[in-house]
Amino acid sequence: MMEKMTSAELFGGRVREFKKKNRPVVTNCFFVPSEVEDMVRQEKLYVEETEGALCIQVRETYYSRLYYYMRADAELPALSDWKQPVILDTVFRGDETAALEKCGVSRWCAHGFAPYKRYRRMECAKEDFCPPADQTEKLAAYPIVPLAPEDYPAVAALWESSLDIYSTLLPGAAEFAGYCEKKQVIGMRLPDGTAGAVIMALPKGKTGFMQHLVVSSGFRGLGMGRTLFCGATEYLLTEGGASKVNFWVDEENKHAIAIYQKMGYIYDGIISRQFLLREK
Repeated sequence: MMEKMTSAELFGGRVREFKKKNRPVVTNCFFVPSEVEDMVRQEKLYVEETEGALCIQVRETYYSRLYYYMRADAELPALSDWKQPVILDTVFRGDETAALEKCGVSRWCAHGFAPYKRYRRMECAKEDFCPPADQTEKLAAYPIVPLAPEDYPAVAALWESSLDIYSTLLPGAAEFAGYCEKKQVIGMRLPDGTAGAVIMALPKGKTGFMQHLVVSSGFRGLGMGRTLFCGATEYLLTEGGASKVNFWVDEENKHAIAIYQKMGYIYDGIISRQFLLREK
């Protein structure tokens, strides 16, 4: 039976109680306290327990994220009343088969989940960064500027039309405003003033992270995606104080990968897999 989590303390207690009764368990759940508190506040955190399995549902607009703690002999639920269950962010380095077996994803694949996207993490060290020769010229025509909370409707529409809905956790209006206050959402504006290209640049100590790069149809074919990506990298390596920058990329996006490699990005060996429950 599905139970709504009304506090971080309740959720933590359910997890501790389950682990105490069912050791040893495997899991894909590594929430930090602030994540749990945020999901509780948004009323989207639920748990469902079966014999040997504690399934955690995070309800998103178009799908449900599945996290779990389970024994090797667990009885897995059908998830029939879940909105498009997905397993996201199965992150590993090295042998993929062994990694999926170790964290229990192989059990779920036998239960009806199918591979979806495969992302690889790319990294650029400060000393390897190589901007394109025309970067200064491009920026003179379309400067990179911090975006504002009032840009959210246009940016959200861009994200939803361009990014994969299952693989990308997008910020809501309030979160977006918070990022804007820290100048972590940057972009370029079209001649009419609307945001035409967007990326999030997140400084976190010596490592900077970038995500949610999109370019509107009004900018496509002009190299603005490359220019913005390069500008965000440079910002993180200078003003952001990072010594390296990371970015996840769909391994099938060969064109973009080639562009990033010319700037000095390389694969760092970390892979992220996503899985979707097939219709039965």
